[in-house]
Amino acid sequence: MFTVPATGRYSVKATINYTTVAALSVQLGAGVYPSFRVRRTSPVVTELITGIFPLLNVNIALLLTLRVILGSGEITLAGDVELNAGDTVVLVYAADTLTINISLGGVENEGIVWSIHQIA
Repeated sequence: MFTVPATGRYSVKATINYTTVAALSVQLGAGVYPSFRVRRTSPVVTELITGIFPLLNVNIALLLTLRVILGSGEITLAGDVELNAGDTVVLVYAADTLTINISLGGVENEGIVWSIHQIA
């Protein structure tokens, strides 16, 4: 959690590495986009920046339709946002009905890094 010290414009960046903990056996439905989000939680909940999981979306006519997240990968979020003194900002996972377990930090502990810097 980050509490904004002064009103202004902030540059927000996050890199999240992940891996699935087992082979995928379930597909994502149409319109399902699991993601990570930079969210202002107070004074009003607001989604500031969203980064969706990389998806494999294959349709081979009459043979195969497949829509799944990649077994491991990296989600990058970056943007500039206006924030007010006292706002609280968090990095959250939004499953959007994704029911598989994921391990955050990546296969070789590449990690999760996020930063917020005032730019104006």
